[in-house]
Amino acid sequence: HGNPSSAAASPSAPEVVGGTSITQSTNASTVTTGASVSCNGGAPGFFHTDNSYYRAFTLSAFNPPLDQLQFMVQAVTIGIETANASGVGTTQPVTINIFNSSANPPTLATLGPVLSTQTVNVSDQSNSTLLIPLVTQPVFTVGTGILVVEVFTPNGQAAGHSFFMGANALGQSGPSFIRAAPCGLTDIGNLTGIGFPNMHVVMTVHGNSQAPVELLDLSVD
Repeated sequence: HGNPSSAAASPSAPEVVGGTSITQSTNASTVTTGASVSCNGGAPGFFHTDNSYYRAFTLSAFNPPLDQLQFMVQAVTIGIETANASGVGTTQPVTINIFNSSANPPTLATLGPVLSTQTVNVSDQSNSTLLIPLVTQPVFTVGTGILVVEVFTPNGQAAGHSFFMGANALGQSGPSFIRAAPCGLTDIGNLTGIGFPNMHVVMTVHGNSQAPVELLDLSVD
């Protein structure tokens, strides 16, 4: 008969430990009227240009609840103050992009390639939250990962679209950021730095806190 004579480690595979949600919003469920800004064409329609809203999560700051070595991003909940696509029952596109950044606060130069992108058609609504599941679910190393979420609303002026990201002034543990080149904001900038300290973007990231598992290949003499 044979006995295992050697054990060679093969590449690690993640073990799902449990569902975990992280947020920098002190209140991640309340969207306040008038708390948000966008780059737009003004009254009466407030039809928006390209706008990107960001949060950056240094994952080691969430340990706990991220008490495992890896975090798989599965969905993002965003706040919506106003989504108005000029008609009852109409929709407009919103895209979630997930990045890893080499620094926090992030800039365009610190962002790596897009790890996941998900576009959804958002129906007209106000003062609400929306859960957006990700088809591609990237895995971050908790010890080194800086997870950046971008909420991109493409130019809706020709279509008559108005979108204001959901926010409140109820507190946050990290800054909220915006980029809107048509209004001169060509890089990712802290909303406080451009005069909007009370726009605390409502956002929650949902995923699984994971532990890597080494699989052993056993050989027999």
